[in-house]
Amino acid sequence: MKNCSDAWLEKLSLAKNSPIYPKGQFIFMEGSLVMGAYFILKGKVKVISSSLDGKEHTVRLAREGHMLGHTAIGMEKYSIGAVTLTDSQVCFIDNQTLQAAFMENPKFTFEVMRFYSRELRKSEIRTKCLALMNNEEKVILGLLYIADNYLPDPNDNQVEINLSRQEIAQIIGTNSEQVSRVLSSLKKDGLIETHERAILLCDIRKLKEVISHYAFATQY
Repeated sequence: MKNCSDAWLEKLSLAKNSPIYPKGQFIFMEGSLVMGAYFILKGKVKVISSSLDGKEHTVRLAREGHMLGHTAIGMEKYSIGAVTLTDSQVCFIDNQTLQAAFMENPKFTFEVMRFYSRELRKSEIRTKCLALMNNEEKVILGLLYIADNYLPDPNDNQVEINLSRQEIAQIIGTNSEQVSRVLSSLKKDGLIETHERAILLCDIRKLKEVISHYAFATQY
């Protein structure tokens, strides 16, 4: 939103609502009416979709600076839901204000388009990889994708993530038992350390090397 004019920054400041959502709370639910879009000021969020049998699948992860609900702009209902992974502060902008901001602030509109393009590319890469990879490679890809949302500095080679085995499984489309088996193997190889649900990725570069034969796997 910093790409908006000063006048529009003031308008958005007056129009926005920025509540704090506790961990595990829905920001919006699948099937609910689209009232506007959301911008994460602080925290981490998972975007989810449910299958016909009620199983939950994680579509993507989002962090500070990311936008939520943008794929539903112009639609009546959300096809996905969003749930906080940590205590999060999220800024809400209503449809009418957002659409007017798009029309009068081309730099802002362009940046939203760039964000949408990057997220679509990530989704396409994960879908392609998951169709080709074995279980170990899928889990590693999932860990690296999660790390991308947890790393304070993209040049860091270690990061601790705090998601359950089931949450990891929902990201890569498998089950928690398969995730646990692969994590045990990676731990024996010294690539990760675990403490309860916390997972420390000890060497991100080595994990990337394991799936390096998929040249596009980590090209976000």
